[in-house]
Formats: sequence, C-alpha cells, structure tokens
Amino acid sequence: MATRTQLLARLGSTPFDLLVIGGGIVGAGIARDAVMRGLKVALIDQGDFASGTSSKTSKLIHGGLRYLEQGRLRLVYESLRERQILRTIAPALVHPLTLLLPVYAGDQRSSWKIRTGLWLYDLLAWGRNVRRHRMLSARRTLALEPALRVDGLQAAGLYADCQMDDARLCLANILQAVLFGAVCCNYVRLVRLLKTPRGICGGVGEDALTGRTIDLQATAVINATGPWSDRMRRLSDSYATPRLAPTKGIHVILPRVAEQALFVQGRRDGRLLFVLPWGACSLVGTTESPAGESLETLHATADEVGYLLEEVNRVLPGSHVKERDVVATFAGARPLLASTTSATKASREYRIDVDRYGLISVMGGKFTTYRRMATQVVDLVITRNRWSVDHCLTHEVGLLETIHPVSLDHWREITRHIDPDVLGRLLSWYGDGTFHILQLVDRDGVLANRVCAHHEQIGAELVHAMQEELTCTVTDLLARRTRIAWSPCHGLDALATIGEWLVRYGGWSQQMVSASMEEYRQFIAASVAFRPRKIPPAPRARPRSRPATAQRPSP
Repeated sequence: MATRTQLLARLGSTPFDLLVIGGGIVGAGIARDAVMRGLKVALIDQGDFASGTSSKTSKLIHGGLRYLEQGRLRLVYESLRERQILRTIAPALVHPLTLLLPVYAGDQRSSWKIRTGLWLYDLLAWGRNVRRHRMLSARRTLALEPALRVDGLQAAGLYADCQMDDARLCLANILQAVLFGAVCCNYVRLVRLLKTPRGICGGVGEDALTGRTIDLQATAVINATGPWSDRMRRLSDSYATPRLAPTKGIHVILPRVAEQALFVQGRRDGRLLFVLPWGACSLVGTTESPAGESLETLHATADEVGYLLEEVNRVLPGSHVKERDVVATFAGARPLLASTTSATKASREYRIDVDRYGLISVMGGKFTTYRRMATQVVDLVITRNRWSVDHCLTHEVGLLETIHPVSLDHWREITRHIDPDVLGRLLSWYGDGTFHILQLVDRDGVLANRVCAHHEQIGAELVHAMQEELTCTVTDLLARRTRIAWSPCHGLDALATIGEWLVRYGGWSQQMVSASMEEYRQFIAASVAFRPRKIPPAPRARPRSRPATAQRPSP
C-alpha cells in the first residue's frame, strides 16, 4: 500500500483525467469507479476521508421505508437495488439487520398503513429482498422484545434492511481505488480552480500538514463535497445559485437499551426514529433541523439529546436513560436538495449539474445510492470527453476479498493465541489486511492484546491503520479507522499507550504526537462527549420567623 508521502509526490507530478474534490462516500465511489475503467484519477479532501457527513449516518444501507409515504417510489426502488449490490460486493461490511416497527394507539401510522408500506417495500425489492416482512400481534412483539412498553401496543411490523460501518465502507472504496492506481490524499485543501478559455483544467491544492502548494492538472473536475457543494460551485462561478438546503441530524450512543433493532414512531412529531444495536451499545437517531452556515462545527444540543431520550424512555420504559447515561453523540449535515417542504420531508434524490466552466457537481442523495451516483457521474464525464473506456465494474468487483484459508495455515500458531471472535471480526473488517495484522502480532505479541477494556480493538489494528490506511492524526485513528472514540472512555484511557505506538511504529515525533493528541481531546470535548446540562439547585427554604414573644428586643 502506498504511503501518503508517496501519493503526494504523485499528486503534483502528472496530469490526470479526473480530479475529484471530496473524500466522502460519493467522491470515494467516483474515484473507485473511474480508476477501474482505466482513467487517471486524483482525489483530495480538506480533512480526512469520511470525516464529514459520511461518518455521521445511522449506519444503515436501506431502501428508505419512510420515503414510501412521500411517494418517492423510484428512490426506494433504486436504493433497494443498490442495497443488494452492496451486500454482494461487501458482505462483511454490509450485513442484514432485522428491524421491529411497533405500532401504538395514537401513533400517526396505524397498523394497516404499516402493513401496506411493508408490503410495497417487499414488492419494490422483488428478487432482491433480504427477507419478507411479517406483521406480529402485540403478544408476539413483546416475546421478541420484552423491553417494549406494553400499554397501548397494538401490533408490529418485522422486516429486514442492512447495517454497515459508514467510515470503513468509505475507506474501503478509497483503499481499493489506490490499489488500482488512483492518487487519493486526505488533508489537501483546494485553494482555487485553474481555468483556461475552454474551462476548468484543474486546481491548486494546499497540504494542510506541511503548507506545501500543489498544482493539480486535470481534464475534468468533479465537485463531490456533499453539504459543501454550493461553496465549491461558487469557487467556480461566483454567481452560482444555491442548490442545497443542508439539514442537521444528531445521534446518541447509549448503553444497550434493546436487543432488537427498533424503528419507532416519535410521539411528539411523528418522526420515525431508529434504536439500533451498535456493538455493546445502542445507537439512537435521528433528528432533522436546518443546519445553518457552520457546517464544520455541528454538535448535539441538550434539547436534541433530550428529545431522543424522551422517545427512548417512552417506548422502552424500563431503560430509564438520562443525560448522564449518554456514552457519546455525533452530528452531521445532510446534503439535501433545496425544496419548499419541511426538513423532515425533504427529498433524498440527487442531482448532477455542469456549470458554464465545466465543473461537474453531484449533490443530494443518500449513502445507500452512492455507487449509482458515482456511476452516473463517471458516465457523464466519459460522454462529455468522448473517451473510449471500459464499462462500470463496481457492481462486480468485491470491496474486500477475504483471505484464502491456505494463507492462514502458515499463521496457525499466531491465530491460536487470538480469540476466534476477534479473528472473525478482523477478517470482516480488513479482508486481506488481516494478513498484515497477523504479521504485526507475530513480530510483537503484545499487539494481540486489547488496547483498553472499553472497546474491542487490539493493538495490531491501530498499528495497521497507522501503516496501511493513510492515517494522519489521532482523530483519524480513533474516530474513523476504529470505533474507539465512541466507547465509554473515548480512548482517553489509552492515549499514553497509543502515543508510544505512534512513535515506535508510525515514525511520529513526540511533538507531532502531543499536538495530535491535543487536537483529539478538543474533538472529543466539542462533538463527542455530551455534557449534561447543569440543574440549578433547589432554592433554599427561608427559615420561619420566630413568634413575636420569642424575638429578642431591638438594641
């Protein structure tokens, strides 16, 4: 695997067919698609890969059951088709999840409406369904999830979608694009676009880690910056009119409150909310509100967290969750197309625009349809430039090829000392990368141990991420290459050990480690660790006045 230093050297040394701005899931998908067709591709992101919207989702690959009541049948059909493709090319990263949708008296959506919606959902997934839905009685629902509120429960729908790890799925696209020859660099900010009388011909980037300026020559430039797309469009054309109305959505991570994945109707506003198993915790979300201008500093507010906790306690009354129980939070901006409807009814359709200078912008959409969006963008670029290249292959080539059993025979002694569940997770998360992780364990047995009691990662995973996954900061390592940032200790208990490994295995200087750790602490404080609001102390009772007969005379 090429290092970031090697990729940077290639970034400014050769002209490219395609320059992709944005390392989220759509940009990563475009880079993978284009390079697999034989195009010379460069991709840059001003932050880390998936550090924006693409690591702050509900962690689902799904058709979008709630879009049925909005009449968006085409979007649901396309999403269900893409769900099946992703299950095929990334079965370890995208796996089936059964969800329970309880119906209570007074809910906006009655049992018959839920039944009809699930029937239509199955119909649109015809031939590509995970499994058919069922309607359950109240008694059978409680047998499946005893923690549900009993009072008012009428029935429940049981259906299946898929769960995934969003940051790792995005990273898998990036790493495979690099293996096929793409030049993908994180922490490279686009300073300006380069233009000729014929239109845009590249851009000027700045390495955020060194300050070095890089000229990027490219025949076509793709704007895949998600919620920031309008800003990029104005960099090309200062008169560009807004196309997006980004919304903010938050999630909270709680100690496990339900064993079954739930899709519940909010009582306050009728919004459909997820309560999903996420490791040893539950992931609860999401809210929807206008994002405003500060897309880089979004965080969960006390009112938003309170809303989600209120709904959890209503549906799961035995959970008794309070603000102090929140393990972590995250907030992200969704790149929704501008419309006249409310935020909760905004469309997840996508749009591809070409401005008068030739900048191609892909806007809107949802995580599930990223591969289809990427295919259409690359098709458009090929048509505009009349290139003769191969057809799209991204629906056929697996994202993670698992190791052949013969490869592991050589490492039998090593695997004997690793918990089988850990080994299975490594194969699921890293595919062929597991072989490198086992090599690290072979060289230093200490790396087979868990980094901290609060999470499942072993030391070799972190070292692998440092050496093979284009990790540049502690935040990259703990928030996106692993899930350590979202554990109860947020990785703070293991920072001393991680710092030693960064120096020993990553070649970092002590100064780099200290600066990156401070940045990570600020990241945790600003957007991950939830601070419960302080409850003012009750006013002290005034002492009763003594009876007049007992009062001391005035001097």
